[in-house]
Amino acid sequence: MTDKSENWTEADEARLVRLMRAVPRAAPEPAARRRAFDAVQAEWRELQRETARRRPALRARWLAAASVAVIALAGVLWLAPFARPVASLDLVHGRVTDAGGPLVAGAMLRAGATLETAADSGALVRYSPDLTLRLDSGTRVTVEDAGTLRLASGRVYVAVAPGTTVAYVVRTDAGDVRHLGTHYSVEAHGAELTVAVREGAVQVGAGAHAERAVAGELLRIDGGKVARSSVAGDDARWSWVEALPAPIVIEGKSLAEFLRWYAAETGRRVTYADDGTRVRAASAILHGSVDGLPPAQALVIVTASVDLEAIVPKEGPVVIGPAQRPAPRPAPAPH
Repeated sequence: MTDKSENWTEADEARLVRLMRAVPRAAPEPAARRRAFDAVQAEWRELQRETARRRPALRARWLAAASVAVIALAGVLWLAPFARPVASLDLVHGRVTDAGGPLVAGAMLRAGATLETAADSGALVRYSPDLTLRLDSGTRVTVEDAGTLRLASGRVYVAVAPGTTVAYVVRTDAGDVRHLGTHYSVEAHGAELTVAVREGAVQVGAGAHAERAVAGELLRIDGGKVARSSVAGDDARWSWVEALPAPIVIEGKSLAEFLRWYAAETGRRVTYADDGTRVRAASAILHGSVDGLPPAQALVIVTASVDLEAIVPKEGPVVIGPAQRPAPRPAPAPH
């Protein structure tokens, strides 16, 4: 140590070191440890200047009190970075940052993390197997805790598994959006708030307004004015969501399970050409991986792997049926 008061003894320093060692072992780097040590010693020196003529016993009492300060300071400097993560970053497209630092897929997110997506970028955040969040390009959010998101600007898409009882709210300057078991998007730009519901329902609180929106509705609130319109589950406004598909492990799953994932990701209804195909979809077990593939591409690969075919019209339901084999080429005529 340097710059010690003349009354700071080796025994005092040894005792302070022992106090430091009593702090829980989550302590990380020596730099943080040194900051805590120096801060406590600086306070001790200041006190010494004011109490130089008092009894030596005062020093012992102060050191005993300092143990509480050391542990409290350690909690701020050391334990906060080790707070339990509330979510993970499952997928990154383009540039995504937290407080200016770049993030990669697999990063763990703690309460207070502020994420920003650049132009032509996006991210998929997973809170649990039943709750995911997708960030569109040009979006800034703060993960306040496991059930609260602050959307400063941009657009997010919330997906909650059916039947899940999880509390989640998206807070914006224009109002708060609470899910009632649903898939929906929230877009915020200053005083303007736009909520589009793909599945289920949401509750929107905006000042004096308390609005409810259900699947197929788009709610726009701007300066106290509320406007409603309709939006289809496969509308082009959802296309950015499909570029950030929620991961699915198909190994060991049935085709029917995969098709339910496809329907949730795209908003398209899936039907079967006949009862035989329906039974086959329920019993066909898949192998391999479609990790990272857009839902449309994954659909083609998966159905072909079980000798079926998906007919995807521009509008209306997707139809799963037997693969159409090309007609055999006629044999060449004999010469």
